Amino acid sequence: MFQYILFDLDGTLTDPAEGITKSVQFALSRQGIRETDLRKLEPFIGPPLCDSFMEFYHLTQEQAAMAVADYRKRFAPVGIFENKIYPGVADMLKHLKAAGIRLAVASSKPEEFVIRILEHFGIDACFDVIVGSNMDGSRSEKEEVVEEALRRLGARKGRGAMVGDRKFDIQGGKRHGLTTVGVSFGYAGKGELEAAGADYIAKSVGDLEKFLLRNQADNGKKAAVPGKKEERPSGIGYYAQSTWYIMFPFLVWYLAGNACYILVITILRLVSQTVFSFAWLYENSLVLANVAKACSMLAGAGALIPLFCKERTGWKSRTRASYPVMGILAVSSALGVNILFAFLKIAAMSAGYYETEQMQYQIAFPAGLVLYGVISPLAEELLFRGLIYNRMKRYFSLVTSGIASAALFGVYHGNLVQAVYGMLMGMLLTYAYEMTGNFAIPVMMHGLANVCVFTAAYYPEAGAAINTPLFCVIFLAVSVCCLVVVHRGIPVAVRRND
Repeated sequence: MFQYILFDLDGTLTDPAEGITKSVQFALSRQGIRETDLRKLEPFIGPPLCDSFMEFYHLTQEQAAMAVADYRKRFAPVGIFENKIYPGVADMLKHLKAAGIRLAVASSKPEEFVIRILEHFGIDACFDVIVGSNMDGSRSEKEEVVEEALRRLGARKGRGAMVGDRKFDIQGGKRHGLTTVGVSFGYAGKGELEAAGADYIAKSVGDLEKFLLRNQADNGKKAAVPGKKEERPSGIGYYAQSTWYIMFPFLVWYLAGNACYILVITILRLVSQTVFSFAWLYENSLVLANVAKACSMLAGAGALIPLFCKERTGWKSRTRASYPVMGILAVSSALGVNILFAFLKIAAMSAGYYETEQMQYQIAFPAGLVLYGVISPLAEELLFRGLIYNRMKRYFSLVTSGIASAALFGVYHGNLVQAVYGMLMGMLLTYAYEMTGNFAIPVMMHGLANVCVFTAAYYPEAGAAINTPLFCVIFLAVSVCCLVVVHRGIPVAVRRND
């Protein structure tokens, strides 16, 4: 059974159509636009109001902002109560509470309005936590609202669900590893919930209640005792299944990549018998090994794309942390750590590192930029952040998942020096990914870090110029400053539902 359940408000627990559409109608009238058919205004339920005014009525950004302000003038005192609770919702909430499940509301509507609506319908006492956006527009992204609800619940572990009627609810829940439940009686467009990847779609409140409680006695387990916290599944079978689920992408990557590597090497050997001499092949073995490595990475990445697409990872940042800031963080941390390693003489601890280094730099500089700046970052991020980390989050806390996936990333490199460096950078990339919610960020950071390290090693004169204690301190200090900027990143004011 679920230990906690997060509910969206509009279109999930209540039907806000009358209040929202009439308030939009009022706002439009203040702009000189007369709209008599309220049904035409239902698309305003869910998406950002400002964007909707610009999209559907072609208002300028300034006019749209004024329209939002006028909308709130009517909605706050009147429209907020032009609302109906869906039949059966109150009883469903009572049954869920009686089963010992912790409940929360996670709405993108301003929290002040959410509380007033729940109090109006007398269901506020059913919820342990009530979370909405701030009146100043911050914490308006659904992912941010869900994150805050989980924080207040103290629910980093355990089985949880997110219930909502729009794609934003499904995406926000998935971002935090929750089971996502869509309700088709809300305001989602045709196929919207399916396209968002909802784990289950309920057709009615009764259907929703049955799904949320259906695991009470499934598979011979004891029914949940009201007020008693459910124990997490355990046993050899459970751990084997979860391990297989998490590591399956690595198996796909390994088999596809190695099959391609063997194929390329075989082709090169066959060609050498008729075109090139064996001596030429031997002299250029390190270069050809890099070519085969690039091909194997592309093959492994290609095999992972179908799995990655199912994760529905975001490509839009949920904070104002800019690409330049993240890029500076990647460059400064990569160079700072490498200079520190040089002073600590960590490279001397691993003979395998010198063999790897020799192979990596026996390649033309432009080709190296493509391999280490584009192909390698994209392929490795698909595997370690896009799939392994995202899958780990379904079973473990964010910290545990981040450290474990970073450790696997380090071990994957095959020698002590790169293992330590890979783990440190892996944790940084995971942190950046988690903070921004944008998969493009770790890919970009990974590529920039690789390019800087590759360039410094390829041109020893340039590397020697910065290989000083002063530069080490400067780079690491810049990294800390960038981390502070990222951590304090202001949420993007994209309102999901005013």
